[in-house]
Amino acid sequence: MTSNGNPLIIGAGPAGLTAALKLVEGGVTPRIYEAANGVGGLARTPSTGDWRVDPGGHRFFTRSEEVLDLWNALLPADQWTLVQRRSAMLVNGHYVRYPLVGRDLLTQMGLGRGMRGLGSLLWSRLERGTGFVDESASFREWGTLEFGRYWYEMFFDGYVRKTWQSDPGKIASDWANQRIKPIHWRMRRGQKPAGEDVFRYPARGPGQVWDAAAEALADAGVATFLDSRVVKARFDGLNWTLELQDGDTASGDAVFSSMPLRLLVGILEPEPPKNILAAAAALKHRGLITVAVALRKRHDIPFHWVYTPGDAFQAGRLQNYGLWSRGLAPDHWDGTYLGFEYFVGPDGDLLTADDERMRNIVEEDLRALGVDDSEVEHVMVVRSRFAYPICDPVRDRSVARIRDFLRREYPSLHPIGRNGMHRYDNQDHAMLSAMHSVDRYFGVDVDPWQVNTDRGYHETGLLKR
Repeated sequence: MTSNGNPLIIGAGPAGLTAALKLVEGGVTPRIYEAANGVGGLARTPSTGDWRVDPGGHRFFTRSEEVLDLWNALLPADQWTLVQRRSAMLVNGHYVRYPLVGRDLLTQMGLGRGMRGLGSLLWSRLERGTGFVDESASFREWGTLEFGRYWYEMFFDGYVRKTWQSDPGKIASDWANQRIKPIHWRMRRGQKPAGEDVFRYPARGPGQVWDAAAEALADAGVATFLDSRVVKARFDGLNWTLELQDGDTASGDAVFSSMPLRLLVGILEPEPPKNILAAAAALKHRGLITVAVALRKRHDIPFHWVYTPGDAFQAGRLQNYGLWSRGLAPDHWDGTYLGFEYFVGPDGDLLTADDERMRNIVEEDLRALGVDDSEVEHVMVVRSRFAYPICDPVRDRSVARIRDFLRREYPSLHPIGRNGMHRYDNQDHAMLSAMHSVDRYFGVDVDPWQVNTDRGYHETGLLKR
């Protein structure tokens, strides 16, 4: 492929914008079509005045120097902060450090509970023996063998039910090794867990990076069309025509798509066969509603993330924005700024709930946290319908069937990113899938679907070069 190429990009999130930057680097000027009214996807930073919201808690870490170089090129060094992540599980009124620490588990909630948990863990290890958990195991099976039934049910079962909107016995476990650390046992009092997460974070939230990317693309002559939902993608065997919701069309020689894979299959013309349509229909997503709450008083919550697995909270997780970056709140503001995360199915009723209903729900959670709702100074609600793909047992088979079909019948169609490939990837993996897809467009023999196939722990990475 040469500079005569004319590719089209669906979606202006991290994957779509990364693909555009790489295409420009190769001498090709794409056009971008984004359904929302701004760029960044889930990694955007919505704002009201000087209040900013990070909808998903986006840590910037990677093992890829190419990804790191791109981030460094988009934001100058003085716009990055270095953050040492501290997380906890809020269980029975106790903030239990996460990743879990053996000393805490044995003593923090009473010796009786600690010994019961230890006994359950030892029993699960005896059952497992020296082997590893099979890749086909459900999350419940994986969690029970890894933590013992008692600690699994205390810390993970309820949390996964909330955040994945599914029975843990019906969720695949392949993502768990990448995102959940085992218990730390060999620690002295006051010692920090080995490999504790340290990550970079933009001073004004993750959207600052992707706004900078959009500006760089505009300077390079790339047009980004917002509020431009693609409703049809027609392929004539050589070129593509995208039809937008308003009736406009755009033509090009290739399509890079980060829209949800199930939706992409549904808009293809010629229409895929019934088995492919059925495979796409089987793919599921979780939606996310983030309610940002500013409290007048300063509360001592020394954690960036607080997980809430119990029934006392409707939220699955809390973010403490003040620890992420002071730039998310107005200058000189000295209260507490929290983000309550509510996970729903893509068609869940909460997605259509008005702001007043969400405010009532978050006030109930504030009371469960021990905070008087009269302290509330500011509330902002952010909704993300297709936030996270669900990793259920049919996913791998369905995605593989769709992937092979698209490669065979639509070789110039490149699914990219978390939703485009229906994979529970980190931000840097989404970017790498876009980079490799652009390489493939330019004739390089590389498989973007091989990004993030290592089952090892991925929550760490390079900080600087």
